[in-house]
Amino acid sequence: MKEQEILEMQRLIDEGVRRAQSRLWQRAGASNQSLVVFRGGKILEMVPEVEHNFVDGNEGDPLARRKQR
Repeated sequence: MKEQEILEMQRLIDEGVRRAQSRLWQRAGASNQSLVVFRGGKILEMVPEVEHNFVDGNEGDPLARRKQR
């Protein structure tokens, strides 16, 4: 493969990863869930800020839902 082809492939891969992350972030926001990520050597819980995220009770808590099953 030529260097240009490799760079184009990498660009397409990076673009796909960014799109997947964006969709995951949107899904988490829409279903009132948090995301757990590993960044900078630390485990972080990230909560998307979406206006319609407010839900009464444990409906939006993934751990509470798991316990109810």
